[in-house]
Amino acid sequence: NARTFVLEATPEHPGANGTAVIDEAHVNIQARGLKTNAVYTVWFVNMKPKKKATGAGTMPYMFRTDEWGNGNYSKPLSETPFGKWAMVMVVLHPNGNPKDMDNMVGALKAPL
Repeated sequence: NARTFVLEATPEHPGANGTAVIDEAHVNIQARGLKTNAVYTVWFVNMKPKKKATGAGTMPYMFRTDEWGNGNYSKPLSETPFGKWAMVMVVLHPNGNPKDMDNMVGALKAPL
């Protein structure tokens, strides 16, 4: 019983779009219109009562886009995100380091 989510672009990535297919044990993201040859990571996020996030799947939660700005991400999940997390987010790491959490730029997001 996988669910499909349409990913919305952030203002920093106006031409981006994609879909996320998520079930209790797997996450699969297909994205287009992102920055070319860039590093992105995927997160489950809650904004309230305070912002919290966990990587979606297994470390390093990352994918690299191709020369056209397309990227795919597919990982197993250790637990269901439904009921625990409010949204799924794809973020850009401008310096190419997926561990650099200080300079992330939001790219795509969808409520779960």
